[in-house]
Amino acid sequence: MVRVIMLSPPGGGKGTHSRWLTQQTGAAHISSGDLLRAEVASGSKLGRRVAAYTARGDLVPDDLIFRILMPAVIAAARDTGGYVLDGFPRTMPQALRAAEWGSEFSLTSQAVIYLTAPEEELVNRLLDRAQREGREDDTLAVIRHRLAVFASETAPLVEYYRSRGILLELSTDRPESEVQAELLDWLHARGLIQPVAGESGPDHAEPAEARPPGTRDQPREHQPVKPTLTS
Repeated sequence: MVRVIMLSPPGGGKGTHSRWLTQQTGAAHISSGDLLRAEVASGSKLGRRVAAYTARGDLVPDDLIFRILMPAVIAAARDTGGYVLDGFPRTMPQALRAAEWGSEFSLTSQAVIYLTAPEEELVNRLLDRAQREGREDDTLAVIRHRLAVFASETAPLVEYYRSRGILLELSTDRPESEVQAELLDWLHARGLIQPVAGESGPDHAEPAEARPPGTRDQPREHQPVKPTLTS
């Protein structure tokens, strides 16, 4: 079962594409944002501590994050055999600590998907989401601050994962179907997931014996995968 980290700036699409990938693989979708909001909504002492940070758009301290998140990761891996981790880790210390946990519990991430988009597109997406979902924390000032925090705290993770040879960088400033097709191709090429039986289309051609005589594979409509990897 696949074990994937989704990494992106706020509004980059990690929630959307994480949910889609869990449907494709059966792995559990673990959203750090959803878990933190649920803890805040519970009114617990831990939730009140978390709320003090999220209201400002600041990163929640590592000790709080790990207390909330890691039990969910371990349970998901036990129940489904894999995970799509949405929004975590966000800093180098978190990434290094998560790597230690992964080694200890045999839950090491196999791939990191880094989703990007122009900053103004990110701002517009977040303002639209705030209006649709009534998210009081998504004001313009908070959004700008969150993007600045990402640039300083989370962006360095890109080079860390690139150096490990497990990073795929994808632009989400295009139709979702194109992003997802490229992502599936990359995961298939690395042997992390297999085509689902019965699927059709350019990504899942039917067996040769089932085709009419003389037919050939049709060319793919999207661009070939160009993973951002180093040895």
